[in-house]
Amino acid sequence: MRISAKELARQLNVSPSAVSLAMNGRPGISRQTRERILAAAAEAGWQEATRQTRVPVRYLNLVIFKKHGLVVGDTPFFAELIENVTVAAATLAYRVQLSYFYAGQNHDEQLRSINSTDCAGVILLATEMTEEDISLLTAIQTPLVVLDNNVEAAGFDCVVINNVQAAMTATSYLLAAGHRRIGHLCSSVDIMNFRERREGFLRATGRLLADDPTSRVVSIPVESTSQGAYRDMNRYLADKPDLPKAIFADNDIIAIACIRALQEHGFSIPQDLSIIGFDDMPFSSVLSPKLTTMHVPRQAMGRYAVLRLHEKIDGDDPTTVKIAVNARIKMGDSVRPGHRF
Repeated sequence: MRISAKELARQLNVSPSAVSLAMNGRPGISRQTRERILAAAAEAGWQEATRQTRVPVRYLNLVIFKKHGLVVGDTPFFAELIENVTVAAATLAYRVQLSYFYAGQNHDEQLRSINSTDCAGVILLATEMTEEDISLLTAIQTPLVVLDNNVEAAGFDCVVINNVQAAMTATSYLLAAGHRRIGHLCSSVDIMNFRERREGFLRATGRLLADDPTSRVVSIPVESTSQGAYRDMNRYLADKPDLPKAIFADNDIIAIACIRALQEHGFSIPQDLSIIGFDDMPFSSVLSPKLTTMHVPRQAMGRYAVLRLHEKIDGDDPTTVKIAVNARIKMGDSVRPGHRF
């Protein structure tokens, strides 16, 4: 008579859930534990089951790095990015396991958990990672691709937004509309994406300042959350500043929160002030006015991350690859065209 899964777990001093994971080819246990359970199951007469699980389904571990949660949160942008990774993985017969790495918790324990999980490779959503966190990547022992953070210089494969190009495109669009008093709604959170967008903005406006000494460029720092950006913009407006005529915002969340504050202070968008966002969030198209924004190809980002990880899993290519996807303008009604402003 074949023993039960509970009895098998007792004999091996593992949990019944570990037996279930091993027999069903699911991640969550180490490779050594899986092999020990499968061997014991075969000896116990589970031949049919072990034949089915000798070649388990391959899993990818999608790890979301959270430092403060001010950028990576329950937003449509990241939800869609995660979904696109899952869909792309399925086309290559992978399943995706979702896990989190919290910067404020024990690093060694979390790294052990990542390295002991029986997954073929790791995609790390590293949006909130800064330089001090990059050393953690060297401790990941499985094939790794970093998503949404430019860590190429540190020697890791990455799939990123071409932030400099996108910010230059957005700012140049405002300049082409005739605006010469340009502002930057810049996030007070220090991450690579926002640094690169700042660089693109300054490149575009640097040309303006060189060609037209009467032009003016201002920076308006705000928090990245909707509530924080709304609060900070209200504080800025309370001082009755000499506002720019057009603004590039680091993302749509910031843009929309600040539009709300501006409208509550009696400003009309785009008649009084033009604004362009970044990310093309789904809710951007239902605003009044409809937000002009930079569309980020999230589907392509997810697909390229999975494809590159698959190459690293099944190949022996030591080359470090950086894939940068370009963003494009998605027209709305929040930028006023016309003569020189």
